[in-house]
Amino acid sequence: MISAALGEKPISTTMNADESVARGCALQAAILSPLYKVRDFEIKEGLSIPISVGWMGSAADAEAAAGGDDGERMAGVEGEFKTAIVFPVGSPLNTSKYLTFYRKGPFEIKAEYADDRQLVPGTKKSLGTYKIELPPQTESKKVKVKAKLTLSSIFQIELAQLVEDEEYEQVVKEKRELPPSEDTGGETTQAPAETPPPVDEAAAKAEGEEGQKPESNGNANSEKKEPEKKYEWVEVVKKKKRTKQTDLPVVPSGKLGINEPELQTLCDVESAIQADMAEVVETDDRRNDLESHIFNMRDKCSESGEYGEFITSSVRESFMTELTKAEDWLYDEPDPTKVMYIEKLDELKKTSDPVVWRYKESLTRAEWISAVSGTVSNYRSAAENPGEKYGHIAADKLAKISQECTAVSEWLTKLQAEQAKLPKHQQPVLLSAEMEKKNLELAKMADEILKEPKPQPPPPPAEEKKEGAPAAGEKQEPPKPENNAADVD
Repeated sequence: MISAALGEKPISTTMNADESVARGCALQAAILSPLYKVRDFEIKEGLSIPISVGWMGSAADAEAAAGGDDGERMAGVEGEFKTAIVFPVGSPLNTSKYLTFYRKGPFEIKAEYADDRQLVPGTKKSLGTYKIELPPQTESKKVKVKAKLTLSSIFQIELAQLVEDEEYEQVVKEKRELPPSEDTGGETTQAPAETPPPVDEAAAKAEGEEGQKPESNGNANSEKKEPEKKYEWVEVVKKKKRTKQTDLPVVPSGKLGINEPELQTLCDVESAIQADMAEVVETDDRRNDLESHIFNMRDKCSESGEYGEFITSSVRESFMTELTKAEDWLYDEPDPTKVMYIEKLDELKKTSDPVVWRYKESLTRAEWISAVSGTVSNYRSAAENPGEKYGHIAADKLAKISQECTAVSEWLTKLQAEQAKLPKHQQPVLLSAEMEKKNLELAKMADEILKEPKPQPPPPPAEEKKEGAPAAGEKQEPPKPENNAADVD
């Protein structure tokens, strides 16, 4: 069967199905890769069963002039059902053909497989009926129908267009010659007598020597000149022809697959199912959040847990009771919603969030104390020992930096002492956010002072002019040789 489909070519039996797929994938990867040079391969898919269309002939076909069609002419006698194969066996997929009809009103096109013997048992031969909704016309009109064979070997009528030649007016500008003026009466004009043409002196002298020229030459000088032609631009209305294409409705019926209304209904149902599924997934996520929060807080808020030092014993006992109730509700509630999970989690976080915040504050406090202390030390060193880099800055400005460093250092030392006296489960007085703010303020104030540029050095004093040296811009003459100098050959 495969050999017959390939034109009785022998089939190789040295490779199984899995190997064929692997080899094809490797070949395609090599084609796409820039590292390998592969011979060009082209895979063309063709139609295995021919497709034909049928239509009822019309008297309009006889009235229409033959020829001049850019598609296949679908003609027929009035009342005769005609068929023609549009896509024969081997037609490449994803191709289109234009079918030309001449009609005065709506008509139908029926598509079907031309050879039902090659169809799988149970497959319908008919591919559907397409009605072209052409409004009634007084004379035969040209209708172009586009038939397409998709990549999936599915036949369909993509569009239908009414093709008409129409006349339209267009205003253009043309150049026209003006008629001669009335004062000349249509005759040619002569050159004015008071302005004779200039005469060459050499020519006049030669004429005096040679004598009088023939009378014919005198007549040539008195020939009349043609008047200059004049033109004007005028607007002219011209009629031209153009092709007008009007899309016509195509109403399919009986085609394979699901019709449009039913397809839209199924799409709406699918969208509703997806929305419900998204709500179910979101609800499960909120349930998991609540469950994981209960387990984490119960473990970390115990006396030996990670948060044990940051919560008092009384609060811990009441919080553990709340966690137990929330866990019972989580497993016993018959039909909880997403909103209910969120509200229950928010209730538990009113107690757990402050505990977690105090724990995180304790982790970052030491880092910020070190950062602020380092900032104070750096700027104080720059202010007290300016050296060559900051020696040009006024002493009162450097003293201002030293004062601010002292104030920040005292503030930090005071709050450190107070924080050391507080238990970890109480509200801390030395906060990381405040230390960050103090650090930025000190750095901003000190940088504004320390970025003052150095003054420009004074220009060097001008050197005294050497005796005998020429002044600027004065040309220096080379020394003249003495009179008693000996000439040397």
